[in-house]
Amino acid sequence: MLREEVKTDFGIKVSMSQCRRAKKYESSLVEGTIAENYARLWSYGEEIRRSNLGPTVKICVDSMHDVVSVEKKKENWKWFLETLSEDLQCWNDGNGLGLIEAVKEVFPAAEHRQCARHIYANFRKRFSGSKFENLFWKARKSTTKAQFSVVMKEIGKLNPEAVVHLMDRDPKTWSLAFFRVHNSCESVENGFSESFNSVILDARKKPIISMLEDIRIYVMQRTVTMKLTGQGWNVYSVCPNIRIRLNMLQTEQRHWHVISCGGMKFEARKMDEAFTVDVEKKKKECSCRLWQLNGYGCVHLVATLAYLNLTPDGPYVDPMYLVALYHNTYKQPIHGMNGKNMWPSTDLIPYLPPLKRRMTGRPTIKRRRDASERMGKHTVSKAGKKVSCSICKEKGHNKATCSKVVGTSKQNGTRKQ
Repeated sequence: MLREEVKTDFGIKVSMSQCRRAKKYESSLVEGTIAENYARLWSYGEEIRRSNLGPTVKICVDSMHDVVSVEKKKENWKWFLETLSEDLQCWNDGNGLGLIEAVKEVFPAAEHRQCARHIYANFRKRFSGSKFENLFWKARKSTTKAQFSVVMKEIGKLNPEAVVHLMDRDPKTWSLAFFRVHNSCESVENGFSESFNSVILDARKKPIISMLEDIRIYVMQRTVTMKLTGQGWNVYSVCPNIRIRLNMLQTEQRHWHVISCGGMKFEARKMDEAFTVDVEKKKKECSCRLWQLNGYGCVHLVATLAYLNLTPDGPYVDPMYLVALYHNTYKQPIHGMNGKNMWPSTDLIPYLPPLKRRMTGRPTIKRRRDASERMGKHTVSKAGKKVSCSICKEKGHNKATCSKVVGTSKQNGTRKQ
């Protein structure tokens, strides 16, 4: 009988059967911890209610077997969104929110957007090359339907099937040209969720209460950090990140010529391009639509304000970008909690963990990156470069093929390895 052994870093030999038994024992400990976590969910919820002011604590389980459901994804999301709707008091609204099927029922007025990077990842499988890539992102950044149509015609000249492919993906969900205005959000990528997923990567592997505790502590610390970051900011000014973007627009605005149309209406021109800007407080519109989309302005607005000797802040920036609202966002802290040895006890029936499901293959942990996102190693090409020998200092060969070294080896009766 063959016995396979593994040598550890400390020089100790361990058989594979010992490794399997250790892994089996570890699994039993983890499963026991999982069962204990689900059994203590009621106590955990009561401790959250005790330590924080006015939280909403609801636990959704299968009423038939007291087992947490993992199969009904749509029903679970719908239950979560209905609870969120009650907390936010936005019944039958949902502007600014977005999931998919469950959102359509709970928040029918919500705008749905797709991640442009995922759209492009599928697009480049059939239509690759820098021209297609540049035109796709140009179409994504188009803020008017006219601009979008021009870009699609350019794509059609390269390949008409590429236009059909993109139109089948519903441009209303990934191009700025079709987005609703006055939402102060021009993003079409799910970077927010990806950033949060990377933070909770280790927490997701843990039992439910351990996972929730890791997330709670992270959010609690981040809330304090963000509050301290904004303490020195002027309450009536624009947040620093928005100020940086406005400064960049002020650099670009020098190429635009502004003409007054009477009242608070103006025309911003650069060569053959022209856009109308209305800086009246009630309207605040630019025909490029970018000001209405992002909430802080466009180069045409900044050029118009420079023409009027005004700065692009205050009444021309959406209130959500003001420091006062930033302070209000992080005003309510998340209070600390006691350890589980001090959690309140309840008379409610403890929950059972979900039934164990064995999935095929090794479970994925990190998000699979598309080929366009992968960053390869930085290397310098040696094409066209003349190699110099480190032995004889002559060019055209290296020390491995140097005649002097080979000749010396033959005379000594040795063979070069």
